[in-house]
Amino acid sequence: MSQDRPEFPDGDTPEGAALPSLEEPNAIEDTEAQMVKLFSDDLPLMASKLSALEAFFKLLTADLKFQDFTRELLFVFIKAVKSEAASVLEINHNDNTIFFRTAVGHASDKVVKFVIPMGQGIVGYVAESRQPLIVSNVGENQKHLKAIADSIGFEIRNLIALPIIVRGKVFGVVELLNRVGEESYTEGDLELLMQLCEFAAKVIEVRLMISWAKKIQSEQSKKAVA
Repeated sequence: MSQDRPEFPDGDTPEGAALPSLEEPNAIEDTEAQMVKLFSDDLPLMASKLSALEAFFKLLTADLKFQDFTRELLFVFIKAVKSEAASVLEINHNDNTIFFRTAVGHASDKVVKFVIPMGQGIVGYVAESRQPLIVSNVGENQKHLKAIADSIGFEIRNLIALPIIVRGKVFGVVELLNRVGEESYTEGDLELLMQLCEFAAKVIEVRLMISWAKKIQSEQSKKAVA
């Protein structure tokens, strides 16, 4: 199933995303918990997290369209956990589907054309269950949508998929494919990527808040002129 990806009405805000309807965050407690977790890790893991955190902070002020912004987020993930390909998928709440916001790696230009119904495939399961999933042997997993891999000519051996939760609501899913340097994704990879998803969710939240503020300001300016 394929269709055009939803465009942002103001050039930066996703279709179907409504910040006022999201659950209120407990920002202070969440941040404190993340910092305690960060500094309780061993040195290599802490270094990976600090490097990712630095990259995320730089993206907060980067002058990028949302498409390019999510692509840069994705590069942070695959730098932390080496993979042959990866994608950020986003939920379109208007029609309850999941589309590829951006992808990198093999056949990334082809995969972004596909749209997945909510609840279908591994990504649909992760988005609906709000739980991460490691698949060590994709060929044996019944949730995998083999048709997409076949259509783009990419053999997926293993993968890991994690939800991105912004203010209590699933914004989308990060999916990494074919672990490089390991036989499959590990529990250590999962722990690191879960932390990165929390960081990424905060960055996305700030970007959305800035976008909505700009949109409101623009609408008010138009009314003042009229």
